[in-house]
Amino acid sequence: MIRFATADDVKGIVEIYNDAIKHTTATFDIVEKTVEEMLEWYKDFSQDYPLFVSTENSSITGYCSLKQFKEKDAYKHTVELSVYIHPMHRKKGLAKLLMNHAISYAKEQNHQTIISCITSGNEVSEHLHRTLGFEKVGHFKKVGMKFDKWLDISYYQLML
Repeated sequence: MIRFATADDVKGIVEIYNDAIKHTTATFDIVEKTVEEMLEWYKDFSQDYPLFVSTENSSITGYCSLKQFKEKDAYKHTVELSVYIHPMHRKKGLAKLLMNHAISYAKEQNHQTIISCITSGNEVSEHLHRTLGFEKVGHFKKVGMKFDKWLDISYYQLML
């Protein structure tokens, strides 16, 4: 089931995000987050810029967010999409379900553009984005260092 996240979901979200911090380059964060820090992060979400969770048997299996791409008012119709899946629930199509849900919601809210920033080399995410109609529109070289390795990022865009 996919639904709007609540503050009670933050503990499960922290578990997923901290796993990504420790084991992947999907995020450039290198220090694990606390529940308190993520509760502050959670407060930034709204009806226009939502946070969705997927659940199974009352457990959080993944989450997807839509945040304003940049802070300036002219960007209010452009959102940045992020999606993270619990390691035990990857490769089951859950990211695609969450993203499709977020894309549909963004259309309903009259957003015009969705941007995703993907660490280069994350072929699964890049393929999924292309499958959903995103187009690669930018590439930045060696912008982050994680696990003693320089990392590139690519920007993908979906026009709604």
